[in-house]
Amino acid sequence: MVERNDVAEQEPAMPQSSARVWALQVLPPAMAGLALISSFTAASFLRDAIAARFSDATVLAIPAYDFVVAFFVFAGGIFVTLAFQSLALGRPLLPHSLTRPLCPDEAEVSGQRLNAHLDASLRALEAHTKSAGRFADSLSEGQSRLKMAQDAARVRSIVKFLTCENEKMQRANTAYQRQLVDATRQLNILRDELTRVRSENERDALTNAYSRGHFDKTLTTLVSAAHQESSDLSLVMIDIDHFKRINDNFGHVVGDDLLQKCTRLMMHNVKGKDCLARYGGEEFAIIMPTTSLPAAAIVAEQIRQKLETTKWKTGKDGAMIGAVTASFGVAQLRQDETPQDLVERADQKLYASKHAGRNRVSC
Repeated sequence: MVERNDVAEQEPAMPQSSARVWALQVLPPAMAGLALISSFTAASFLRDAIAARFSDATVLAIPAYDFVVAFFVFAGGIFVTLAFQSLALGRPLLPHSLTRPLCPDEAEVSGQRLNAHLDASLRALEAHTKSAGRFADSLSEGQSRLKMAQDAARVRSIVKFLTCENEKMQRANTAYQRQLVDATRQLNILRDELTRVRSENERDALTNAYSRGHFDKTLTTLVSAAHQESSDLSLVMIDIDHFKRINDNFGHVVGDDLLQKCTRLMMHNVKGKDCLARYGGEEFAIIMPTTSLPAAAIVAEQIRQKLETTKWKTGKDGAMIGAVTASFGVAQLRQDETPQDLVERADQKLYASKHAGRNRVSC
């Protein structure tokens, strides 16, 4: 029994600029932390100055502005950090079904809108950081004025000033949070659109198998990995026999329907990191990482038998097409072989199957 090492297929992550991801992940907590430290320090000095100058209970009952500042700035920092890290890591909030597919031109426009919203969010973050800095300066000014205060009335005036500054900071925080929530919502909608466009470009529109472009990129990547890791990799080329005859006898609509059904059958027989792609017309290819030649041949034979034994009905009236068969060519990657060489050898095996009478697997 030949074993295959299958690994669950993972959805490729959306590529992002490393510099922008670094800025989104590191900049918000760093700025929030600086604002927190400066504000907390200034407020602590303020409280100590009041306590040192006035010892009566009334004055000492003045609110602890260091803790008030710490709470608001820390809460704002946490909100900013979580929101921007969510944008950087890419977790769309809307289901795919809520928005329509985009064409490449629309994808480019969405990319421009995404960058515009991201830049606006970064500018808002910068403005909020400056606001926090001004608040810290106000606390420092209050501390300086307290050192010169001679009576309780003067202290109350300073406290009123600081209370007013604190209220300004709260209003600024509220407005900024609204800005950030709206920007986050817009960015996630755009990210979702771009992710879907990327996924659609990777899939064949008719069969939902991977596209030829995705096949070429994936094969190049997997061949390189197989060489580096000295692991097995096999390629199966598939061609549906006499498909032109089906189109001629039943029409192209029936032919398209048959391609879709054949693709679904093949998909049920590939798993893990296997990549089933429509190579062109009625020709398909399966890239099988960590799979030896004998194991790949077994999979190819299973697909061949199921295609041959299935009672094919298609079209609105469920017309019987009859037997549908396919020819297969299987090749395993050799040492230092290029992706193009591997495809050429698998193609040669496929044509060997055709010349030998079709409906067979050649290795």
